[in-house]
Amino acid sequence: MASDKGALQSSSAEIALRAQGKSVFVTRCAKCHDEDGSKKLPDGTTLVERLARSQNPEARLQTRLKDPQELRAVTVYMKDILTRLHSASKVKSSSLATPR
Repeated sequence: MASDKGALQSSSAEIALRAQGKSVFVTRCAKCHDEDGSKKLPDGTTLVERLARSQNPEARLQTRLKDPQELRAVTVYMKDILTRLHSASKVKSSSLATPR
């Protein structure tokens, strides 16, 4: 019972952090990167692509986000986007590899 309560609190805290990250990103970053980091930049890449290639996405985000709480929140938000993108690309590539 106590572990269920701890998991629920942890989940609630994670949800709140993710929501804060989205809010910060939309307010401060979306103008140049779109809400999900998918806007093409002058070099033809997107923020999501850059973060996916990075060994340390949080360090890459740190160049613009100086507040540690905001940085952590945006990192959690962007990691969710990266995870969804990675999952979608796996599904897409496996469906292309399946013979018909």
